[in-house]
Amino acid sequence: MLKKSMLFLLAATIISFFMLQCESPTRGCLDIEATNFAFSADKPCEDGCCTYPNLVLVFNQEFDGQVWRPDSVYTNSLGQLFVIKSTSFYYSNFELEQQGQRFRITDSLDLKTLNGLDTATVSFLDDVVLCRRIPIEYSVGTFKKSGFFDLFRCSLGLNDRANTIVSSKTPSGHPLNKQADSLWLSNAEGFVWMQIIMKKDTASATPLDTLRFTASDFGGQPFLIEKSGVFEHQTGTNFKINMTLNYAEMFKGINLVNIGQSDLKTKILSNLSTTFAVE
Repeated sequence: MLKKSMLFLLAATIISFFMLQCESPTRGCLDIEATNFAFSADKPCEDGCCTYPNLVLVFNQEFDGQVWRPDSVYTNSLGQLFVIKSTSFYYSNFELEQQGQRFRITDSLDLKTLNGLDTATVSFLDDVVLCRRIPIEYSVGTFKKSGFFDLFRCSLGLNDRANTIVSSKTPSGHPLNKQADSLWLSNAEGFVWMQIIMKKDTASATPLDTLRFTASDFGGQPFLIEKSGVFEHQTGTNFKINMTLNYAEMFKGINLVNIGQSDLKTKILSNLSTTFAVE
């Protein structure tokens, strides 16, 4: 009887072994940097199922530590009251450094650019963000590399190639597509890189000033925002970078009484170096 039991157990073991061998392998994403990394998978998925984290710009606007609110009255460093009604900013060329090695997003996009009197299709790194008031978080693009980074940089403005994009031929919803407030000016001028609509005092009769900053105002080169620090990207999660624009710094020391738009723009540009904080 014992012998029959042992034979039965041996047969059951052999059958179980072959059944396990015949089971289909579990497929899934095997890239640990992916948001859907599958611990239990033993075969890679065949349809490119891996999804990856995004670099996300958390864009904050404040006035001396207080959240900026459109149409609110603020006091500059000279005690003058003024109002910032609305703003628009183009940011691009995002990158982070890890021990001297640079990392950027991996998304690209084919766009139409000017080529004399004609257009040409050119592949661009798709890392342009148009920041207004809402939403506060803006997805820059896919960013796979995790770990600790010691430097962040981006540009306020657009590089030469992006500034020649034919706005009307970009995909609907893209930041470089034609905006309701016409941030694309012309083939010659390109885009408005920064726009601030404001009132230089609180009198009801004072008209709004629309300050539009183009490549020529910036001297042809985007303004570089660069901050050292410790920026951590945890594996498989979105990488959030917090950038704060402080209007108190932007308008610091600027006498708003009887100042023309040209002089006002020049003084704002001179204050940009202290306007941004990144963490």
